[in-house]
Amino acid sequence: MLSKAARAGRTEIGGFLIGKIGRNKIIITRATFPRQRGTRTHVTINDADMAILAEELAERGTGEVIVGWHHTHPGLGVFMSSTDVSTQQRYQAFFPEAIALVMDPMKFAQTLDMDDLDLRIYRVDGRKEYELEYEYAHNPAEIIPDLFGIMLSLEETSEVVYKDTWFEKMLQEVFGERITTPEFSWGLGNFLEAFVAFGAVMLLCIFVVLALLGLFV
Repeated sequence: MLSKAARAGRTEIGGFLIGKIGRNKIIITRATFPRQRGTRTHVTINDADMAILAEELAERGTGEVIVGWHHTHPGLGVFMSSTDVSTQQRYQAFFPEAIALVMDPMKFAQTLDMDDLDLRIYRVDGRKEYELEYEYAHNPAEIIPDLFGIMLSLEETSEVVYKDTWFEKMLQEVFGERITTPEFSWGLGNFLEAFVAFGAVMLLCIFVVLALLGLFV
């Protein structure tokens, strides 16, 4: 989920939680990311994918079921909006033990400290949500090294990690500071590199033409 959140940046994403119920606990085994449309403050998940997933889980016979849903609030903090509460009510209507996992990964992206990962799990009673206790089944420290490179791509990081090339140095000299938006620097880079390449080709063509003219004159 952290990897997906990193790639999404400030776009809200969501999906389904798959797991099992046993010994008075819900064990989340994995998270899925169905077809969806996200904005800065909203995500819409394709409902048909939930039915397809439930059918696939039943066919596998592993005992796994859809135990809830998850979504991010990038940079906004963790809470249950009125829309979230309504969505959770629908989940609990089909599966009373269903849970809602809400995560804001932005602070964690800066520190890579699990204590800074703002992640909470909710259930609702009527129109009121309440928080559930949870624990990690595996040592999260083992996951951190694999996430380090991915999480640095989040918008909220202090600066983009540039490769030490002439092009990035030129950008810094032109703008006076490093560009902090990955998408902008990538797009600008492609444009300028293409422009430079086109200019080089045109100069070469002019040189060839002048050389040929020199031979015939």
